[in-house]
Amino acid sequence: TNFNRSVPQKFHLFTSPKCYHNPDKPISRNPRNSSVSCITAHEIPLQPLTVPEKVHCLACEFKSLPEPIDRVKRLLHYATLLPPFDESGRVEENRVKGCTTMVWLQVEMDGNRLMRYKVDSDSEITKGFCSCLIWLFDGAIPEEVLSVKTDDLAEMNVGMPSKGHSRVNTWHNILISIQKKTKNFVEVKDKDRSLTEFPPLVGSTDGFSVYGNYKEAQYMQESRQAGNEVEGPT
Repeated sequence: TNFNRSVPQKFHLFTSPKCYHNPDKPISRNPRNSSVSCITAHEIPLQPLTVPEKVHCLACEFKSLPEPIDRVKRLLHYATLLPPFDESGRVEENRVKGCTTMVWLQVEMDGNRLMRYKVDSDSEITKGFCSCLIWLFDGAIPEEVLSVKTDDLAEMNVGMPSKGHSRVNTWHNILISIQKKTKNFVEVKDKDRSLTEFPPLVGSTDGFSVYGNYKEAQYMQESRQAGNEVEGPT
C-alpha cells in the first residue's frame, strides 16, 4: 500500500466557508481560540494549516450547518473525496472495533516521521467522517494527531436523536483507533531508534565493553558463546 501520497495537498475538504490564518496574530494551540478564521472561498487563498487549525476549520464548517440533514449531505459529499482504499486492506486486523458499520484503517509512519492514514467504510456517512479525519491527520506529526480531543470535533455530530448516538460512537471509535495506532508506531520507532543510537554493553571474560549497535552486539555475543562451546572448558 502506498502511503507516500500527500493527501492534504490535493484533498481540499472545505469549499465554503474556507479557512485562512492571519500571520499578524499568534497561533493558539487551542483550536477554539485559534487565529484561524472562516471566510468565503474566494477571499483568501488556503495556506498550509496545522492540525489544530484544521480542527478549527472543521468546527466552523459544520457549525455553519445547523440543520442535521444539511450536515448529512455535507458528509455524503465528503465521502466522494475519500482516497481509494486497496481491497487487500479490508482484513480483520485493520477493522475498527466498536463501530456499527464496517470500518478499516491502515496506519504508517513515513521516512520523515509523518503519519499516513488510509481508511474506508461500507457506510457512505461513515466515509464522510473518515474523509474529514484523513484531511485532518494525514501528513501530520504524531504529536499533533495525539493532541486532538473528541470534544474538539463535537460539531461533527449529525443525525436525528435515534441515529445520532451511533454515529457519534462511530467517529469517536475511528479517532481513538487512529490515535492508538499512531501512539503504537511512535513507541516502536522510538524503541528501534534507542537500540540503534545507544550501543549496548557486551559481556566477556574480560568484563563489559561497548560495541556497535544492538544487532552487532547481539551477533558478537552469540559468536563468543558459540566459540566457548566449541573450545570447551580450559
